[in-house]
This record gives sequence, structure tokens and C-alpha cells, in this order.
Amino acid sequence: MSEKIALVSCSGLSPLGLVVRAASVELALENENIVAACITEYSAQPNNCSPILDDAKIVSITGCTDDCASVILNEKDVNPIKNIAADAVVKAYDLNPLDAVRLDEDGEKSVQLLKRYILKELEDI
Repeated sequence: MSEKIALVSCSGLSPLGLVVRAASVELALENENIVAACITEYSAQPNNCSPILDDAKIVSITGCTDDCASVILNEKDVNPIKNIAADAVVKAYDLNPLDAVRLDEDGEKSVQLLKRYILKELEDI
């Protein structure tokens, strides 16, 4: 994974939205080739996406079955090379974050689990 990767993630106001945002931002801070992109920015711009996506491979990370990040990207004719369903990852380990404002114990565990999972998925890119 040497190319630039843009993680476009859920920004929902749910416990899992917080988990996804925290995992994406932490990965961006820890890895120079990863950027955390703001899906809200893209949805607010009428006809385009941020230039950050022009030279990066895009990975969308969903927080729930609504998959808002992918829907917004598709509306902008941006096709992620991978979509990671965070809810399935967290549920597979019987974690249940419950706080949408601060990471609770399961939220913290979920962030770490999701970060490891994302990095593993990015190995194939």
C-alpha cells in the first residue's frame, strides 16, 4: 500500500458513525499515504468532489445499511475501489458501541478492530 488512499467514511450521528470517523482519522494521522475525507463536504458541493479524490484511490466505509458515503460518491460519479461495512466488522466480534458522543469501552475496542481490518483490506490495493 504505497499509493494515496482516501477513506471516505460515514459521518452519521450514531455510535458506529463515531467509531468509523475515529478509525478513519486515526489511520490518516498514523499513515502518510492515507487521508480521511469528509463526506459532508462532497454532499454540500453541487457538482463536484474535493480535489483530494483526484489523485487517491477511494475506499468508502459504511456505518449502517443506508451506506450514505457510497450513495453520495455515486451521485458525484465517484467509484470507490472498495467498500468496507463497519457494522458487519463490529458485529462479528460481538461489540456494541452505545454512545454517539464519546467512545465507550466497546467503541474504543471497535475503533482499534476497525483500524486493523481497514489496514488489512488496504494491503490488496
